[in-house]
Amino acid sequence: MDSPSSLWKNGSFLKLWLAQLMANIGDQCYSFALLWYLLQATKSGTVLSLLAIPEMVAGLLFFLISGVLADRYSPRLLMVVAVLSRIAVVIVVGFLTVMGIEQFSYFLIAQFGLGLFSSLFQPARTVAIKSAVPVDQLGQANAILDTTMRTVRIIAPMTIGLVASFLPLSTLFFINAGSYLISVFFLQALRLSMTDHFPVKMTPRQYIRDITSGVQELKRNRTLLLVLLFGNMGFLIWQVTYTVGYPFLAERMQQGNGSILAILFGFYGIGNLLGSLYMTGTNSTRYLFLILIGWSFQACGSFLLMMGGSASWTAFLGAAVSGIGGPLIGIPTVTAIQMKASSNSTGKIFAINLLVLTFFSTLSSSLGALWMGKWPVEQLFLVSGLFLAAMSFAGFLIEKRKATEHHQSSSV
Repeated sequence: MDSPSSLWKNGSFLKLWLAQLMANIGDQCYSFALLWYLLQATKSGTVLSLLAIPEMVAGLLFFLISGVLADRYSPRLLMVVAVLSRIAVVIVVGFLTVMGIEQFSYFLIAQFGLGLFSSLFQPARTVAIKSAVPVDQLGQANAILDTTMRTVRIIAPMTIGLVASFLPLSTLFFINAGSYLISVFFLQALRLSMTDHFPVKMTPRQYIRDITSGVQELKRNRTLLLVLLFGNMGFLIWQVTYTVGYPFLAERMQQGNGSILAILFGFYGIGNLLGSLYMTGTNSTRYLFLILIGWSFQACGSFLLMMGGSASWTAFLGAAVSGIGGPLIGIPTVTAIQMKASSNSTGKIFAINLLVLTFFSTLSSSLGALWMGKWPVEQLFLVSGLFLAAMSFAGFLIEKRKATEHHQSSSV
């Protein structure tokens, strides 16, 4: 079971992959349709920027609870419940658009619901992968799933745009519901090593005790703690750089030509895909080292983007270089959790990881709104590159010291 090709002979992994593929296609249909509908209805960039907030709030409120559920309940059943619930939300949003309802509060409530069920799905999927795939193939499995997601993000919008040109926009929401339903069929067919049962009773005290046990395990496992810290700390600067820096750079390059922004995002997506493909072929267990390499790519990309205002090719190259770093950060983080956390705490520690990620991303967006978003774009990319470079350098020093200590203990 060493080669990536053998993963495709694993029936459980194949069903998980097909389930994610259909869900990813549905996600793209929903995102395109909702953004376009609200843009036509409101003509407000502020409205569009608020769409992500309910999902973040739902994550902050429910990630830890979902992590407990993922460790106690059947991950297969949790994923099925989460996707069926998302189908209900998507159908409601579809009918809202059919009726021409433009009241923004309804869509914010729907976004909160989708965020809630996503927070239930993600820890359960992480636990399911750990159960379905041999230990030595976890990294490759995560890389294949990541590559699939990023490929769909690149290819799907063009197809969806073509469909939207001759069908009512509301049709995309029902296509989304249909793709989710197919995903449920594949999830329902999963046969994992874990039994499909629910605890008789879960009290608030049990939730608190389970969450506390996950935090205590993380405190004892210094390697995993460092992975979670360095895997997410860079988002303190990345989030504002991506959401503010890229649009303002595109405006600087072509006096507001939106096509330049699309090209920048496209090059970033290509870099993501290249990084995912690389991770598919590596079996390295130096998770912290890979994460730091990923942030180093992000730092180099920021420096190139800083010079992009005067040379377009430099900006496109910088976006692609930055994009390579994304999978080198995300995939080792998930794999390290699956490998280093105990079976009873995998879901909880993954949920803690999502909670930390959401915290840094939210803080970054707040800094952008209050302070950093007002900087000249060159200054923003410069500070981003310096921060990520300094963080990576500190991480490399820690990683080198840990490797030296491990070598010395092995020699003894």
